[in-house]
Amino acid sequence: MKALQVCAGFFFSTLLVLPAIAQQLKPTQLASDFAPTAVAVAPVQAVSVDQPTPHKFFDRQQLRDLYIHAGMRVADTIKTCRELSHGGVEDWIPTQSCGGIVAWQAGSIGLTLGVGWLFHKTGHHRLERITPWVATGASAAGWTKSVFNIR
Repeated sequence: MKALQVCAGFFFSTLLVLPAIAQQLKPTQLASDFAPTAVAVAPVQAVSVDQPTPHKFFDRQQLRDLYIHAGMRVADTIKTCRELSHGGVEDWIPTQSCGGIVAWQAGSIGLTLGVGWLFHKTGHHRLERITPWVATGASAAGWTKSVFNIR
């Protein structure tokens, strides 16, 4: 413990002493070393804007978003099929059979994936990241409608 205190004291005293030493140093006489006959001008280079690093379409974030979306679609499908088997009516999907509901929901997952892929390939990466969440919101609205029997 004593050695740690000594090292810390040495470190902080060095931090305090170095600026004082730097202020006491005299600037060197650079003007007398060079003749004022010629001035070199460096060529101007264009500054390139850093492009965002490219990422794979199926990276960790995209897979997580896709799993959440698929999970919400499965929950909506189960609830909708259960409602249909007990005499309910589906208002938002143009079919009244459980097989049709499953096909519709699977197609919507594929559509979401395809739209996200198109956004990825065309360089619209923010839209690529938003697409699964918009579709998840639509599925959550359908599940909420089914759970609370909203007409």
